[in-house]
Amino acid sequence: MTRRQIYLLLAALALMLLGIIVAASVIAHRVAQLAIGTVTRKEEMADIGTIVTRVRDLNRLETATMRVASVSTIRQTYDLIPNALAGDELTLYAAGDVIAGVDLSLLQPKDVHREPDGTIVVRLPPPQILVSRIDNRASHVIDRRTGVFRRADIGMEGRARQYAEQNIRNEAVHKGILPLAQQNAEARVAGLLHTLGAMKVRFVDAGGRVVGG
Repeated sequence: MTRRQIYLLLAALALMLLGIIVAASVIAHRVAQLAIGTVTRKEEMADIGTIVTRVRDLNRLETATMRVASVSTIRQTYDLIPNALAGDELTLYAAGDVIAGVDLSLLQPKDVHREPDGTIVVRLPPPQILVSRIDNRASHVIDRRTGVFRRADIGMEGRARQYAEQNIRNEAVHKGILPLAQQNAEARVAGLLHTLGAMKVRFVDAGGRVVGG
């Protein structure tokens, strides 16, 4: 092998070694970046205007439902005439559904703010009954008594159903459907805010007292 060939061989080996060193340096730098990215917490946060808009998009959020039954009686009487002669009485068994939730279209920008530590504080509109309805297939008259000297009032059953619907609505409120709707609404809204980047979410009432989160 001539001296020229030896020099060329040494030059090739040097270039190869330099390439290996450069490649190793690039790989080491990339591995370091990946390691840093793995242990470094990333936090993304949408602005308040975006948060309010996205929450409003949920509109009337139905978060609680109850099935309620009611038995009610409506009667017509006269002071001086016995019911057996002129009275009219109807007893109705009624079943229905009550749905409660939060009307998020009422949410205002002032109802949402971000604290220095990144916590999103939300004041939701109060829960309300959104729907109450009688299930006509499950409701029926269970007793009707009409005096022998009068005709049955054809509008009595309709009025009894209206009265029963109000009873069902009141019973659902008595059984706690509104607090349940509030709790479920907070869970749904918190889930949405977490997807928007919020690390912590807290809910307050109209007086600023913490109610959830």
